[in-house]
Amino acid sequence: MKLSIKIIALLFFSLQWISISAQVDTSQIKKHIEVLSSDSMEGRLVGSTGEKLASEYISNYFQELNLTPFTNNDFINYFSFNYNSNPHGNGTNSNTITGRNVVAFLDNEAKYTFVIGAHYDHLGLNEYNLSTDSKGKGQIHNGADDNASGVSAVLELANMYSKNNIKEHVNFIFVCFSGEELGLMGSKSIAEIIKKEYPNSSLMLNFDMIGRMDSTNSLNIGGIGTSPNFTITINENKPDNFQLTLDESGTGPSDHTSFYTNGIPVLFLHTGLHLDYHKPTDDADKINFKKTAEIVDFAKSVIDDLALNPELPFLQTKLKSTENISSFKVTLGIFPDYTDYGDGLHIQEVIENRTAEKYGLQKGDIITKIHKTDITDVYTYMKALSTLKKDQFYKLKFIRNKKNQTINIKF
Repeated sequence: MKLSIKIIALLFFSLQWISISAQVDTSQIKKHIEVLSSDSMEGRLVGSTGEKLASEYISNYFQELNLTPFTNNDFINYFSFNYNSNPHGNGTNSNTITGRNVVAFLDNEAKYTFVIGAHYDHLGLNEYNLSTDSKGKGQIHNGADDNASGVSAVLELANMYSKNNIKEHVNFIFVCFSGEELGLMGSKSIAEIIKKEYPNSSLMLNFDMIGRMDSTNSLNIGGIGTSPNFTITINENKPDNFQLTLDESGTGPSDHTSFYTNGIPVLFLHTGLHLDYHKPTDDADKINFKKTAEIVDFAKSVIDDLALNPELPFLQTKLKSTENISSFKVTLGIFPDYTDYGDGLHIQEVIENRTAEKYGLQKGDIITKIHKTDITDVYTYMKALSTLKKDQFYKLKFIRNKKNQTINIKF
């Protein structure tokens, strides 16, 4: 019996997809993370020698793939901004910093363009006191998970799409941002340029901290409410062993926010915070390279599906603040889960020897109220912190094992 042309075509493209998805190279992901998070990169602080070395590594890789420089025949896109290391001061600590985004273009002569990005900068030697380690000053913060892991995904996808001998229905912009740690500075700059020069950009997919997937195989995906096609596509491509937590909001504490505010649908992939977050101990030996590769493979399957019908409508979602919790006068000493569950702030980790541990809060507790502020998510949590003062007691309500509890806590 002869097969119909339609069935033959479906079989062809199915086999073709299988061969492409098998190309995810775990060894290359491992190499990229190890190089970018090595001591020689000195923590990749925006404006530093380490940032320059990291940008050259990324730029050279884009050149090896024969990708097109985004502007002025150069993969480096420079940007400048003023940064005040003391946000509560009078501005005397403000200085001008010049950063380096690294941007490449893959031209498929298509109408629509997808942006694939991740920030590559980190904390350097804690020059701006953003470390969560009280003894972090002067120590190299290698940022293997934050965010050499995300950059490895961008580089591997650039490799796969540039070598697959297929002309997709979309063009690709591969971008590695700098200045994220000081306030999304690089992505704010380049997002406006991309929106102007590529007005048909219909997706920005952002990887930020995807290297520490644990035994639960949990992956958080933000931005699913920014286009009506996202949820079904993500669920159809979800690996059986993945446990997904989906968040509708197009904003949050990473670079996809800059594209959402320019009217571009976004997706944000991350595996969550951990006790090495913003510490010198965020090193490559703690990365799960195999699972990082699985996340890249999953992301590519989602991109491939969306690229078949790339006219993705943009939807507005509930706005969330991107303010850094470290800027407040009081801190609780937890790593919050940024996912909006709607029932409170879920504690992802409790930091040793800090306020939360002292008063008995635990991983998995759900904070529902601090003082006079009802807590529904990380952003109402930050709002609450902004109203509190040091050395005063406040009531804190939380849920543990489905039971409501109240404690008095001194910040």
